[in-house]
Amino acid sequence: MKNICLLLVFVLSGLVVTGQAPSANRLNQLSRAEAKQALRAANFVEKAAYSGYNLVYQRMEWEINPEVKFIKGNVTSYIVAKNSILDSVRFDLSRTLTVDSVKNRLEALNYRHNNDALDIALSKPLASDGIDSVTVYYHGIPEDNGFGSFVQGQHNSIPIIWTLSEPYGALDWWPCKQSLSDKIDSIDVIVTCPEAYRTAGNGILVSETVRNGKRTMHWKHRHPIATYLVGIAVTNYASYSDTLKTDDGKDINILNFVYPENLEEAKQQTKEIVEIMNLYDHLFGTYPFADEKYGHAQFGWGGGMEHQTMSFVAGFGFDLIAHELAHQWFGDYVTLASWHDIWLNEGFATFVTGLAYENLLGGVWWPVWRKQLVASITSVPDGSVYVEDTTNINRIFNSRLSYYKGAYLLHMLRWELGDDHFFKAINNYLYDPEEANGFATQNNLVSHLEQEADTSLTEFFNEWYYGEGYPVYSLKYSQDPEMILKLSLSQTTTSPKVNFFKMPVPIRCYNSDKTDSMDFRLENTYNDQEFIVDPGFRVSQVKIDPDLWLISKTDTITHAPWVNNLKKILIYPNPVRNFITVVPPRNEEIKNIRVFSIKGKLMRNVNGSRQRINLSALPTGSYIIQTSTIEGSYIHKIVKQ
Repeated sequence: MKNICLLLVFVLSGLVVTGQAPSANRLNQLSRAEAKQALRAANFVEKAAYSGYNLVYQRMEWEINPEVKFIKGNVTSYIVAKNSILDSVRFDLSRTLTVDSVKNRLEALNYRHNNDALDIALSKPLASDGIDSVTVYYHGIPEDNGFGSFVQGQHNSIPIIWTLSEPYGALDWWPCKQSLSDKIDSIDVIVTCPEAYRTAGNGILVSETVRNGKRTMHWKHRHPIATYLVGIAVTNYASYSDTLKTDDGKDINILNFVYPENLEEAKQQTKEIVEIMNLYDHLFGTYPFADEKYGHAQFGWGGGMEHQTMSFVAGFGFDLIAHELAHQWFGDYVTLASWHDIWLNEGFATFVTGLAYENLLGGVWWPVWRKQLVASITSVPDGSVYVEDTTNINRIFNSRLSYYKGAYLLHMLRWELGDDHFFKAINNYLYDPEEANGFATQNNLVSHLEQEADTSLTEFFNEWYYGEGYPVYSLKYSQDPEMILKLSLSQTTTSPKVNFFKMPVPIRCYNSDKTDSMDFRLENTYNDQEFIVDPGFRVSQVKIDPDLWLISKTDTITHAPWVNNLKKILIYPNPVRNFITVVPPRNEEIKNIRVFSIKGKLMRNVNGSRQRINLSALPTGSYIIQTSTIEGSYIHKIVKQ
């Protein structure tokens, strides 16, 4: 979902890019429904009453007239028993809807419907792996909860009904297993409406027939799907297709259901989705539902919702269609296993949208995207990406934390691990058989990142995911006559929840007219940390994180004159092949010797008074030796042959 009414607005040079952040009106609507949704959310776990079966197929047959807010129909569900004996099943269904009957083929079944739950007694108990089906006949006026669930509205004075079930709204309009642990293996959706209207839905359009003033459209989807990703919309749609031709010669159909009044404009805008999908295919593998379709359906909500194979969108701006398409990999193909970890959906989709800005449109809007996200994240000093209270829908879909900060966690992981490790790990996560077409946890993702990069990310996630706030950096620098640059980096944090953020900090040095520059990566592990680098020119300006890799702010950058130490220290031989000897001034004892690359990476750290150091394993090149004694610090440049 493109966070609620997506108001992430970039207004630069006349360009407006809409994302999704809650509008005031929508937040008010959410507040009115908060009490009921909180009760549902508090119990949104695999209940014992329906954890005993797998839901393998559902066939939905509905009669809907967009002129009237009303639903009537039946849903047939095929179940497979997980337990040794299964004698009843439970579905989620709003108490405001009326159940007319429940049948197993032609046999009537006993049921009880209260407290938004429908309990059905099976005619015969099922043994483990036994299969059965039940059909629920029902009707009623669905409630308005969450972001709408089942909404009647208008466009251009034409009626429309659309659904949006995320996170807890599916039960408002159909009997379902509202679960984040059991996907429906396959669905058929059959909607009959007045002839003037058409229905958008998941999967492939199998048939469209008109008879006696009624139009029936049959959609078939043969991929596992989470309950909240099932969606329909009914109005007087016009339709057309764009096509992506893949590298292996296949055609992916991109089917668009749009309002007739927007048809010509939409045809121009949706062309961009072909290039975006081609990029995502190369980054993350072929579109997961390529054998069916991808598509868009316009609807009346101020953002977008990633219904599987057909995103519902308010319009066709680049940001919105890039975001919803990204969800087909991150949210649909692999779905979050808990609303606590909504960033696995929304942070990923926002980050992948950033990749679209980086690689498309000439890359012009990529720095704009980073600047705007960092500005939003740092506009408030605290807040965690992890959602502690999943009863609070506003908090789940908080744009600053779940979307923007979640996206920037991925951006920072890319910086920390490097492109090769990062993208390999993300693809491993996507196509791990434990997650593909299923549900993923926070630990699933972290495990793949750690395995690929051969590192631990416990500290990173404690600070950036569960922790709050961000670092504010200060830097002091001075340069000796031989161009060696000494940097002292410190940070304060904006929230007491994190005392220190251990991060590699990017630094850029410029000469006086900015015709030359040098980048350094400072592995910042403690406060007031000192680094020695060799830019090779006289530095007149230093910037912290000029390319916005980090969530951070810069406080002060101060230049101090180099303090000459008249005492001499002897280092030989120079150049060196294997061993180097360091002799301190008389009456001084060596405390520590550190060897740095010219980029500032610490290569050797020798504590104590040892004067002879083996450098044979170092690659050839220039290095900086920093010798610390009781009296001070001495810096020399050496050449390794």
